Amino acid sequence: MRYSSLSIQGRRANNEDVVFTRFDPHYPLIAAVSDGMGGHAAGEVASRISIEALDTWTRELCDAPQNVLVDAFFNANAQVLTASEGDSYLRGMGATLVAAIFYHDHFITANIGDSRLYHVSGDEIRQVTFDHSYVQELVRRGFLSAEEAKNHPRKNVITRCIGSESSFEPDVFYTRWNPKDTVLLCSDGLCDVLSEADILSEVQKKQDLDELCHTLVEQAYDRGSQDNISLVIVRNEGGVEL
Repeated sequence: MRYSSLSIQGRRANNEDVVFTRFDPHYPLIAAVSDGMGGHAAGEVASRISIEALDTWTRELCDAPQNVLVDAFFNANAQVLTASEGDSYLRGMGATLVAAIFYHDHFITANIGDSRLYHVSGDEIRQVTFDHSYVQELVRRGFLSAEEAKNHPRKNVITRCIGSESSFEPDVFYTRWNPKDTVLLCSDGLCDVLSEADILSEVQKKQDLDELCHTLVEQAYDRGSQDNISLVIVRNEGGVEL
């Protein structure tokens, strides 16, 4: 497996996104993106706590890694709530979190909020995760089209996130992948302005993952992204499991 990541402040006053990758020869590769919310420094704190909890709670993977991943999300939620309750400056902060554990023939994903994971295989791209947002719920129920959702005034209203006192439940997905497949985890600063076709085109054209990261981030910025822009890209190179 090869991987690369990039996070930029973009047009925001500060960067509330955090990207994370951890590779240990004795464990699978883990990657994540968290997008903080709360204004001022609070969003930065929430996303950092979320990633630190994920890192800590996935140090010992057992025969049920999906359970470890979910436990990490619940622990992150508890830590963000505790920090929020202990400091009025941080009250109400939250964060999205999308994370994946990669094996040679499959990967396990968990997410909450609207940070996404895409799986590219051959000429196809598929969004594995589902956005936990007001607008996407309207799309799922058939009240809005995907095209109408892009410009909806409430498209950034999140219905579930790290830091929630209620309705906290991450989604978990098991996905098989093949050699040469690519996975992209990203914050909404990227996927709000780049379509699946845009992402697929660049993934197919570029072999160098560092270059691919920079190209996608630059495209999102040039097309007017008003948010922090962050992503992690993982490519299946085949061979033995890492």
